[in-house]
Amino acid sequence: MTDTDNIVPLPDMKKLEAEAAEWLMRLEGGEMSDADHAAFAAWKGESELNREALERYARLWGGLDALEELNDYAPVGARPARASTRLSRARVFPALAAAFALVFAAGAFLSLRFLDAGAGRYAGQFETVIGRQQTIDLPDGSRITLNTDSQVEVDYGKNARRIHLVRGEAYFEVAPNKKKPFSVYAANGVVTAVGTAFTVRLRQEKLDVTVSEGRVALSSADDALEGAAALQRAEAAPEAVVELTAGQNALYDEGVEALEHVTQAEMDRKLSWRKGMLAFAGEPLSAVVEEVGRYSSVKIDIEDENLRDLPIAGYFKTGEVDALIEALQLMANVKVERLSPDHVMIVAADAG
Repeated sequence: MTDTDNIVPLPDMKKLEAEAAEWLMRLEGGEMSDADHAAFAAWKGESELNREALERYARLWGGLDALEELNDYAPVGARPARASTRLSRARVFPALAAAFALVFAAGAFLSLRFLDAGAGRYAGQFETVIGRQQTIDLPDGSRITLNTDSQVEVDYGKNARRIHLVRGEAYFEVAPNKKKPFSVYAANGVVTAVGTAFTVRLRQEKLDVTVSEGRVALSSADDALEGAAALQRAEAAPEAVVELTAGQNALYDEGVEALEHVTQAEMDRKLSWRKGMLAFAGEPLSAVVEEVGRYSSVKIDIEDENLRDLPIAGYFKTGEVDALIEALQLMANVKVERLSPDHVMIVAADAG
């Protein structure tokens, strides 16, 4: 199984824009063969939409000079003069490489829009499907790792880097930039960092934050913000409610409901999903079932309430419900009944 299994299909217009970005990248590299040049000219001449997408990106990244160079290509595929085959590296490459990385962030892409690349402002939306994780490398060096069934919206402005966690869970590795804070908006909370690493998970309307490196400020977002509204707030950073340092975990709703220290072993278990594993060390069966259920479409019910607190320990691959079922059936007084391919019931071994 490859990362391409994670890709959410793009609309035709997005595919077209991705092709335009790829052609500009290849042109900038200056190592295209005669056949490549002919293929590019043919692609450019296929439709007005192709040409418009190419010119829009060239105008955004390279200015009028780049447009003039692109116009050297005849619509039917003649290769231009050698002097016009390479776009200026200094002018095009940094913005183009950043955009290219975002366009092809495998497994999570919903849509992408560039507002003002020259001023460092852009926005994108990314999503993973159930049972998959995906890492998104951002142009400033920051990185977002999305967990199963998660969605984020990204908006980098002139003075701030803002992320909206729409649903699910994400691990953020933030490139240092004291002049441009990195803030994650989710439900009623905001997590702000300058350069650190932390996890944010939405548990219904509650915000679960764990810091693995550095420190973050946890603040109130006043009201639950949805969609793009979370990305259109004022540039000023919210006033901190509490500051968390490495090894701390907080549960936040209208205020901080719980604050605790997390041992390194607990931290490793919390982040084991990044390696495709789920680790448990005595958690109740009900919590294990809830966690495993995030990675699979199989519904797991517990018939006997007395089993809900049964402690479970072990490692399981994300999405492998059958492995959990097999492990549970080895335990005393537990058996699993498969009601359908997508529905199982955990019952006491001596039941019925």
